[in-house]
Amino acid sequence: MLKNLQNFRKIAVTMIAMFAISLGVNSQNYWYVRGEYTFSPPLPQGTFEMGFEDGNNVTVDGIEYTEIVSWWDGIYGPVEEGIYRVDGNQVYFRPWLAYRDVYGEEVLLYDYDLEEGDFFHDDDEHPMQVTSVTTIIDNNGVERKKWEFSFMQLPEETEYWIEGVGSSRGFLNVGVYEPGDEGEVFDLLCMHNGDNVIYIDPDFNTCDIDEIEENTVADSFDIFPNPANETVKILNDSNLSITNIEVIDMLGRSVVCVEDGDEINVSELPQGEYFVKINASDNVIIKKLFVNR
Repeated sequence: MLKNLQNFRKIAVTMIAMFAISLGVNSQNYWYVRGEYTFSPPLPQGTFEMGFEDGNNVTVDGIEYTEIVSWWDGIYGPVEEGIYRVDGNQVYFRPWLAYRDVYGEEVLLYDYDLEEGDFFHDDDEHPMQVTSVTTIIDNNGVERKKWEFSFMQLPEETEYWIEGVGSSRGFLNVGVYEPGDEGEVFDLLCMHNGDNVIYIDPDFNTCDIDEIEENTVADSFDIFPNPANETVKILNDSNLSITNIEVIDMLGRSVVCVEDGDEINVSELPQGEYFVKINASDNVIIKKLFVNR
C-alpha cells in the first residue's frame, strides 16, 4: 500500500512496510489507542485503552479482505467492526452489519496518494484537507510518509496519518471528532505487527504489547443470540454472580432492566444497536447487542 518510490532503497522500504500492513505469514496487526469519553453513562468516563486487531482472511464478492475487531480494555471486546483490504496506496473498509458475514458498502478509508492541499472525503459534511506531507523514521528505521490534516469546518481539529500504520486517532477512527464538552477523543499509542513494534507515538515513548490486553472478566461473558429479536441470554463462564442487567440505547437511555436473572426480553425494542450492561459482583461488563427485525 506504500507509494512507489524512485530508487532501490525506497523500493526495499516499501516492500518491508507492505508486509507490516498486511496479515502476512503468522503475523497480525494490533493498534493500541488511548480513548477518553465524556458522554453520559453507561459509557466510561475518563481515559481508557482500546485496540484494533486483525482477524481472519475472508472473501467477499471474489475480493479478499481482512477482518478487524475492536475492544476496550476492561469494558468490552472483541467487537467485529468489519473487513478491510489494501489496494496499492489505498485502504478500503466494509463495515459489519447486523449479521455476521453481511457487510455494508465499501468505503475509502485511506488514500496514501494524497498531496498537500488535497481534500479527503471532500463530499462529506466535514472534509479533511492535507496541510503538509513530511517523512518520519519508524521504530525499525523505515522511512514513512506523514500527512497532517485539518477539518475544514473545524480548523482547531487536526489529525495525521502515518504511511502503512494509519490515523493518529486509531486505524478505524479516520475523521472521528466530537466538538464541545461532550464527546470522544482518541490517540494512537502504537502499532504492532505480531511482536514487532512498528510505530510508537512520540508522546508516549513506550507501548508494551503485554501491558495492554483484553479484559479476562469481559471475555467470560457473552450474549446469545446476537443479533436478536426476542429473548437474549447472558452466557457466563465466570464464577461471578450476575446482580442485574441493563439494556441501554445509543442515547444513553435505559430501555430494559432485569434483576437477578440472565435473560432479557428485547421483543419490544426497535431495530438497532444497543449496549448491554452486566453487573456481576464488583465488575461492570458492557457488550454490544444488535436487535434485528
